[in-house]
Amino acid sequence: MADKEHTPIGTGHASAMFRQGLAELRAALYPESNVAQPAQYGLYGTKTPGEVMEDKEKAARDPDERPSILGERLKQAEQAREAPEPEPPGMERE
Repeated sequence: MADKEHTPIGTGHASAMFRQGLAELRAALYPESNVAQPAQYGLYGTKTPGEVMEDKEKAARDPDERPSILGERLKQAEQAREAPEPEPPGMERE
């Protein structure tokens, strides 16, 4: 992960554009195939297999580990009960 932080954005973009162009030229030379060419890894906005795997791991975590809204609300309610109630304002004579 430390390498990701130091690599500039778009590091492999030019080579990925070249590979994408070659794939499209290859498809143009064989016109009987009507399959669209998939985006190459390294193009801006295209996730690598590692990034997809990380996203799936985050989504597949145990539901008990994920923070739940209900759990947060219960904690807030407990803290509100433990906090001392403010004293009602007393009537003052003038």
